[in-house]
Amino acid sequence: MTDKEILHNIMVIMVAGYDTSSALITFVLRLLSKNPAVYKAVLQEQEEIAKSKTSGEPLTWEDLAKMKYTWSVAMETLRMVPPVFGGFRVALKDIEYGGYVIPKGWQIFWASNMTHMDESIFPEPSKFDPSRFENQKSVPPYSFVAFGGGPRICPGNEFARVETLVAIHYLVTQYSWELRSDDHYIFDPMPVPTQGLLLRIVPKKEK
Repeated sequence: MTDKEILHNIMVIMVAGYDTSSALITFVLRLLSKNPAVYKAVLQEQEEIAKSKTSGEPLTWEDLAKMKYTWSVAMETLRMVPPVFGGFRVALKDIEYGGYVIPKGWQIFWASNMTHMDESIFPEPSKFDPSRFENQKSVPPYSFVAFGGGPRICPGNEFARVETLVAIHYLVTQYSWELRSDDHYIFDPMPVPTQGLLLRIVPKKEK
């Protein structure tokens, strides 16, 4: 590979392989802190899985498949606070949209909030409601685009699912936390709480 290709691959690994997942987990913790009923349901699901494990026994693929509600929580978090808020595509042919003609070859920027926060697709879009994703077939195609869509969908979406579910499992079963600051967040370019996510975290064995 050329030096430029090496640099671009390093950037992909650092941004897509780390920053996006850490942003998702950050906002899952924030939203669980603000929604006790959702937190209780996630905790119940994860404790049921934990009960089936011996001390130190790792999670399995089958365990992850049981974390359906937890993943719905993650999907709703991605809908409301997507780590990647948009991306570029190239028009393969002339397109007429909304009375405008987009010529073939033009570069188009798509923004996830245009569909994620569209109340005709997601009623009460500002409300945190993981039940929207309990039946993912009910979500219209290409309206939830946290991972993009089509042939160029994020190749790491399954890896992101695994690492997020594993992290949430150990966080909710082994720790409790309190949100100490509910400050606003900015996009820089990914969503970041302006003061960081200030939490008081306590191991459950010490409570």
